[in-house]
Amino acid sequence: MILRNTTILFILFIATLVQAQFYSGNVLDQKEQAIQGALVFWLNSPDGTSTNQKGYFKLLRKPENQFLVISYTGFKTDTLKIPPDQSSATFHLNEGLLLQEVQVDAVKRSNTFSRLNPLNIEGLEQKEFKKAACCSLSESFMTSNAVDVSYTNAATGTKEIQFLGLRGLYTQLLMENRPVFGGILSTTGYDLIPGTWLDRVNIQKGASTTIYGAQSMTGAINLQLKMPHDDYPMYANVFGDLHGRLEANLHLNKKWNESRASGLYLNGSFQNVNRDHNSDSFQDDSRVNRVNGMIRNTFLGHTWEGQLNGQAIYEKRNAGQFNVENPYLIAQEISHLNLFGKLGYVKFNNELQSAGSIYDISYSKNNSFFGNKNFVADEKRIFLQAFYNHPFDEGIHQLMMGPSFVYNDAKESYKNIVFNYNETVGGLFLDYNFKNELRPDNRLSLTASQRLEWINGNRFLYIPRLNARYLFAEDWTLRASAGRGYRFPRIFSDEASLFATAKIWDIQNVPKMETSWNTGLNIVGKPYVNGQELNINLDAYYTWFQNQVVVDLDDNYQRILIYNLEGRSFAFQTIGTISYPVLDQLQIKIGGKYTNSQSTFKKGLRQNLLVPKYRALVSIDFESSNKKWLWNVSANYVGKMRLADKDNVPENLIHEHIGYSDDYVQLQSQLNYTNKSWEFYIGTENILNYTQHQAIIDPANPNGSYFNAAEIYAPVAGIKPYAGIKFRIKEKRM
Repeated sequence: MILRNTTILFILFIATLVQAQFYSGNVLDQKEQAIQGALVFWLNSPDGTSTNQKGYFKLLRKPENQFLVISYTGFKTDTLKIPPDQSSATFHLNEGLLLQEVQVDAVKRSNTFSRLNPLNIEGLEQKEFKKAACCSLSESFMTSNAVDVSYTNAATGTKEIQFLGLRGLYTQLLMENRPVFGGILSTTGYDLIPGTWLDRVNIQKGASTTIYGAQSMTGAINLQLKMPHDDYPMYANVFGDLHGRLEANLHLNKKWNESRASGLYLNGSFQNVNRDHNSDSFQDDSRVNRVNGMIRNTFLGHTWEGQLNGQAIYEKRNAGQFNVENPYLIAQEISHLNLFGKLGYVKFNNELQSAGSIYDISYSKNNSFFGNKNFVADEKRIFLQAFYNHPFDEGIHQLMMGPSFVYNDAKESYKNIVFNYNETVGGLFLDYNFKNELRPDNRLSLTASQRLEWINGNRFLYIPRLNARYLFAEDWTLRASAGRGYRFPRIFSDEASLFATAKIWDIQNVPKMETSWNTGLNIVGKPYVNGQELNINLDAYYTWFQNQVVVDLDDNYQRILIYNLEGRSFAFQTIGTISYPVLDQLQIKIGGKYTNSQSTFKKGLRQNLLVPKYRALVSIDFESSNKKWLWNVSANYVGKMRLADKDNVPENLIHEHIGYSDDYVQLQSQLNYTNKSWEFYIGTENILNYTQHQAIIDPANPNGSYFNAAEIYAPVAGIKPYAGIKFRIKEKRM
């Protein structure tokens, strides 16, 4: 009996193998480079997989499987009919999917919202960076509804971001999964990353994974840079504007063989023109000289993969008065050295299994003068991270775990005040991922992330996070997240813009770390309307603090009062974004957001300074059918912001600095033309020429009691036309 049953099962097994075959293929881009992570599955079937680092996939094919679906973030998903006798094929994914001389058009979106990832990630692709001058990371968010660029200082012209209703200090900046430009460079790092180096920007909203640390209190911005084995052998870009800014970029890449490649990435930014549109004797734009270079080396073997990279930055920024006796001058020098890389083992039988490590060693220094006041800060940092990922039950369950080590040694000095920071953190993280079925569009996914850290040898800190994703309809996804985060503050560097004031620093009890919780909901819909995909993204996030450094500018105009939070501090933000191709070549994106950001000050619970309650965005893209012309026009509405109290300040000095700021609209546009290896672009920022005309309080007396160049809510410089040219060599490298 047992023998008969065994024989029957064996015959059925052999029959199944006869009827079922394996189908394999490669997914490549336009430059014949492998696309990793593309989803490949049979229509109406649970059988699916994703491409590995070589762009290769293999999946079981049954007789009823006729239509293959290939999906990759940034492209419209398409379904391809596979001939019954075909066992393998190569698919080229660019602006379309090619199959046997039949092109299936796929409109590539430059701003994407994933429905399948349990984390709420908004992606910005390379085409999005073409819509603005985009000479730095901070300028690449002008067409994004998620990240806002704010102005911090009328004298130096530096910029930082706001995210989910809070300053960019609370957003973790990652470069290829490693934390960068933290500590003393937290407020300047977004200006130190050239736009041409960017391949993709992933904006992670809310409490995401703790794999790369717990500093993502409101979220993280993860930068994917261009790789020497994927980038052009030579790429050059020159940019200039009518305010005297000149920027140049050069990429030189060499592919030594199929496994090894090297690249040299250079950026230079120069501005040496004095402009003063309101005749207050202060320069509208600071004079900047910056040199930024990176060397990249990659190795992609069959057993090991790795990177060894180095970066060096030097920036000198001069600002202040000119054409006056005994001028008030500002000088800032920033230097940064960085050695970083990765090493991973890839020779596992299961492509979902992986092991690797990330390392980063850096040194940063800031030496600044604001009039006769000198501020000096330096920081040494070591970051080490190892991880191992193991799948269970064919990938239904996955565990990623690993140790980490962070060492920070920083010092800040201003006048006779010195802060020393020494932080040693050993950590262990565990990420558990679950999906209820193996198909890529499974209905339910969960990510439970935990991190335990041992801080300075005397304190444990537990950081739990949870992300869930549920496909509640064919075209709709619901996400929810909750988690904890923390950061180590840098008292002076975090508030460096306040050095450009006459205020006296009054530092009381401050916490050694800031801690917060974040929770949020996200809905993504991609229904088809008139044959075109309508993208809808809705977010609602709430962040609240347990410990926070409070900077109180209301209690006494002459003082910068800094103390630990005593009461409530929170930020609630809702975001809505809709994009739709109204015509084949014309796409419109409309967005808006509401923010309620409050903290407890000496005068009670009040709105945080310089955070607009309402913002809106309209962006229109036109791309010609031959892909040669790309035109964008974007309008950003910025609502009113609360300004600091001005008790006892003479009325004749206040001007635009009382109560709330004016709301305004910023309009920008850019036109690109591409012809083979050349690309030309022209554009204009601040087309409506809106400025904060009296940006500085009491500019005639910078050494007096009322001088303040730090209360900035709008552009200081007016309309800014610019033009640029790009050149690239497209031939394959040897």
